[in-house]
Amino acid sequence: MAAFSHTYEVVNNKLIITLPDDFKANKVDVIVLPAQKVETDWYNELTKEQKEDIEIGLKELDEGKGIPHTQVQKEIEKLFGIE
Repeated sequence: MAAFSHTYEVVNNKLIITLPDDFKANKVDVIVLPAQKVETDWYNELTKEQKEDIEIGLKELDEGKGIPHTQVQKEIEKLFGIE
C-alpha cells in the first residue's frame, strides 16, 4: 500500500484521524496501544471566552455579589411549583 498523508488530533480523549478525500481502502489495520496517563488540567481546554466568564464570576464573588446555592434552589422550586 502506498503511503498517504493524514493528520490526527485528540479531542475529549478521542483520536480523530483526518484522511485525504481520495483515500480508499477495503481493509484498515488499527493498532491500539495502552493508554498513557496524561495529567491535564481541564481549565486549559476552555476557550478564552469561557476563561473570561470564570474570571468575571470569581470577581463578582469576591465583591460579595454571589447568590447562595440554597437561595437559587428555593427560587427554582418556587418557579416550577416543586415542594
